[in-house]
Amino acid sequence: MIAGPGVPHELAERALRLAEAGVTSGEVSRVAARLGGTAEAEAVLAALERRRGSPLPAPAAVDALRGIGGRVELVGAPGYPARLATLWPDGGAPLWLFTRVDRDTGDLPQGPAVAVVGTRTPTAAGIDMARWIGRVLARAAVTVVSGLARGIDQAAHEGALAAGGATVGVLGAGLDVDYPRGDGPLRARVAAAGGLVTELPCGCRPRAWQFLARNRIIAGMTDATVVVEGRSRSGALATAQRAAEQGREVYAVPGSPLSAASAAPNELLRDGAIPVTCPDDVLSGVQVPEHGHVGPEGDETPARRAPPRDALAREVWDLLGAAPTDPDALVRATGRMAAEVLGAVARLVTEGFAERTAQGIVAR
Repeated sequence: MIAGPGVPHELAERALRLAEAGVTSGEVSRVAARLGGTAEAEAVLAALERRRGSPLPAPAAVDALRGIGGRVELVGAPGYPARLATLWPDGGAPLWLFTRVDRDTGDLPQGPAVAVVGTRTPTAAGIDMARWIGRVLARAAVTVVSGLARGIDQAAHEGALAAGGATVGVLGAGLDVDYPRGDGPLRARVAAAGGLVTELPCGCRPRAWQFLARNRIIAGMTDATVVVEGRSRSGALATAQRAAEQGREVYAVPGSPLSAASAAPNELLRDGAIPVTCPDDVLSGVQVPEHGHVGPEGDETPARRAPPRDALAREVWDLLGAAPTDPDALVRATGRMAAEVLGAVARLVTEGFAERTAQGIVAR
């Protein structure tokens, strides 16, 4: 079954054939605009088929999508991301999405979501910041959305995974394409923790314009976008600009004016973006549910645990994840004396926020 919830199989196959035939998002938008009104998915598919001629059946494409556990989601159906659907048809939302969700529910995460994006050539500080933001957002039951590119994107995904939270990767290629090459294990972990999303059919190789188109999906699926690092005229800057056009909040991490990696966030800050010096700056603007949420393994967990009251203990706790962290690394990251950090760790352990293991300190 390649059809998502509420999508008739026949419509799913028609969408897949049109995607295989090379129908672009721009073409879809033009056809939808001519139809006017709500432009229901079936009517747009029919109009595209009249314009193109009904594409031939594509059994190989169906088999490829089915082989990786992928599904077709159409706008207006229950499995289509709700925030993105509000941008149809005038705001650039895709008519169709191809998704791979390896969670028990088979559905993309619901609830608050934040995009964390940035450059493929980050500084060490940028990587640390992206992981920190991803980890803290995930602990608060906020889904972390990014593009799975090496650098800031992958660091944000890894932070969310370390916290055992939900994260979604939006791809600029087909679901079955190994891009970035060799990063299949990370894509599999993201698929199991939240899901993979693309508007491109299986077998579609990455091209530069596809990543710019992909950015509107990242922004559209989320309540806010955070730019950690990025150069002028970068994809991260384009994502933030799309978020602003869509009426979503834009956050940026301030950086040195002498650093090319901070050109994009600094430009956004000049234009009115909200500055981010710690993850709580983002959380304070996102409506986090009070009830529990279903974690990646289907277990019910608290949506947001009250953080430690002590400031240093809270800083150390934010640095911890599911993977053991060496105390020396905590000392370096905080810039505090070893005795102070070890004291904070002791308080976290006593209060049930952390646990000592033979390999290091882990969050609980």
